[in-house]
Amino acid sequence: MMNKKLLNILVLGVSSNVSQSMIAAIKNDTFPCKLYGACVNEDSIGKYFVDEFYVCPYANAENFVDWVIQFCNQHDIDIVFTGVEENLAVFSQYNTMLEQKTKAKIIVSSPEQIKIADDKLLTCTWLKNNNFNYPLFADASNPDEVNELLSRTTFPVIAKPRNGKSASGIFYLRSKSDLSLIQNKTNYILEEYLGTEQDEYTVGIYSNRFGEFKNLIIMKRILKGGTTVIAETVQHPLIYEECKNIALALQVKGPFNIQLRLHKNKPFPFEFNARFSGSTSIRALLGFKDLIACIHDYIYEENTIDNFLMPSSGKVIRYYTEKIVEK
Repeated sequence: MMNKKLLNILVLGVSSNVSQSMIAAIKNDTFPCKLYGACVNEDSIGKYFVDEFYVCPYANAENFVDWVIQFCNQHDIDIVFTGVEENLAVFSQYNTMLEQKTKAKIIVSSPEQIKIADDKLLTCTWLKNNNFNYPLFADASNPDEVNELLSRTTFPVIAKPRNGKSASGIFYLRSKSDLSLIQNKTNYILEEYLGTEQDEYTVGIYSNRFGEFKNLIIMKRILKGGTTVIAETVQHPLIYEECKNIALALQVKGPFNIQLRLHKNKPFPFEFNARFSGSTSIRALLGFKDLIACIHDYIYEENTIDNFLMPSSGKVIRYYTEKIVEK
C-alpha cells in the first residue's frame, strides 16, 4: 500500500458545477492534499477554491492532451478529476497513453460507457435491450417511431436533446401540434411522461477499480434549472436492486449516476452519468463519500473502502452565495 503522503490532485474544468462539487467533497475531508485547478477561463470562480489555478486549453484543442501530460509531470499529479464531459471523452480515448506517460490516475469510464451515458437515445435503447425498466421512447427524427410512441402513450410527452445537459432544450409536448416545436431541431428523443416532479430520484453508485459493486445512495430530489437543490436520502429496495443490476450489467468501474422516476411504484431510469455528478458534495455530506473512496481505491489501492460509502439519513438544501474576488 502506498504511504499516505501529501497527494497532488488536479481538477479540470473548475467553472463546472460538477467539478466544483468534487472540490467541495475533497475540501470537506481531512486527508492531506494539494489541490490544483484548471479551466479555459481565467475568471472562473473555481480558481478561488483551489490551492493553485491555471488556464488550460479546451478539450478539442490539438495541444490539450500534451498540456495534461506536461502539467501532471511538472506538478507530480497523483490523480485527475473532471466534471466536464468534453474532457472525459478525450480522457477516455487517451487514458492508456496518459497513464503511461504520467504517474497520474485518470478517473474516467470506458468510451462505450460514456457513449451510452451521453446519448439519451442510446441510454433508453440499452435499458430496453438489457431488460430493465425504461420510458417508452422514439427517435424524434424517425416519423414511424414517433407515430408508434404516440399510439402507445398519451400526452404530454417529453422532447429532450439526445446529448443535452441539465434541463437545457427540454420541451413538454401536450398535443400533436406541439411537435412543431422540435421539427427543425436535430438529435432529439421523445419519451413518455412518467410519474411527477415529486417522484424523481438521483442514485449515486460506486464500483471499485476491479468492477466490484460496493454500494449506492438513493436520494429523492427537487430540481431547479436541471440542478438538484434539495436532496433527501431514502430506502427503497426496488430502486436499489434496479440500479445495482444496471451497474453490474454495464460493468461500471468507479463513479456512476442514475436519474429515475417512480411510476406505479416501479423505478424507471431515464438518464445515466458515467462520472461523478453535481450532487457529489451532497452525497458526501450524507455519508456517501464516493470521491474519497475513489482516491483510497485508486491511489492507496485499498480493498476495503466500505466505510466511505455508508449513507446516513438526512436532507440537504443547496443554496447560492457570492464572493468578492477583486476590489
